[in-house]
Amino acid sequence: MYRHQTIAYDAILPARIELNDATVDRCRAEPHWHEEIQLLYIDEGSLRLTVGDRELHLGAGDVLPVNPCEVHSITEGSAKYLSVHFSRVFVKSFSDSAESCGYALAAGSPERREMILLLQKLLAIEQNTFDEYSTLVKYTLLLKILRLLLTRCRCERLISVYGTDRSMDDDVDTVKKYIESHFRQKIMSDDLEKLVHFKFTYVMTHFKKQTGMTMMSYAIQERTKHALNDYLTHDVPIGEAALKNGFCHYNHFTKACRKYYGASPTELKKQRRAASVSAALDKSA
Repeated sequence: MYRHQTIAYDAILPARIELNDATVDRCRAEPHWHEEIQLLYIDEGSLRLTVGDRELHLGAGDVLPVNPCEVHSITEGSAKYLSVHFSRVFVKSFSDSAESCGYALAAGSPERREMILLLQKLLAIEQNTFDEYSTLVKYTLLLKILRLLLTRCRCERLISVYGTDRSMDDDVDTVKKYIESHFRQKIMSDDLEKLVHFKFTYVMTHFKKQTGMTMMSYAIQERTKHALNDYLTHDVPIGEAALKNGFCHYNHFTKACRKYYGASPTELKKQRRAASVSAALDKSA
């Protein structure tokens, strides 16, 4: 399973800027993905990368955009390179469709030359902060880079970045199985997100389309089913049945029971007893 990388940002800047000057470490060699647009600029040396189903070799002066949610890894090499991850929230404030697009810099294109010039300026500041307003200069450069990406470097993404060996249905099934095994615990979206290969928001949408409910509703339904079974079949007290199966209060269990089964747990128990008595009378008649 590919690792989802969470990016931490400087509160002042709309991107995380990293200057790397070392051989490839194990973390970067592991295939991973993130929701942010990333740019790599090689200043010295060379790197070999895997991006989606492509094998790439980057040398000094090369620049590469990595698309949102695209599985990638740096497999080998030694280089001094600049990495820029743009804040997903910041980008979405300008374009809601940015995550679903691809980004490309064609060899020899004006966009590529302009991007390299901007990244070289950013690299120079990272190497040598020249005054107290360096952060402001970096902010300005990042805005210019982002504007270039969004206005002149977009391209259509024709294939899934995760390949064809796994479908969205597979991810939905994985989430369902996880919920069915962990319904008694507090289920966090961060935990679910680590299970899937496709973009989590897409999986959420597909999950609701397939099941008719959200992931959280599915978890509550599972809790209700098991709590009701304990209460009706094993005569576990209603409060204990609720707490045992993940509800923080039996009132929540009662409310969920009405929603999914049309009656409260006590009403369902009365109906069950009445049906049992009726069946016994019919049998003895």
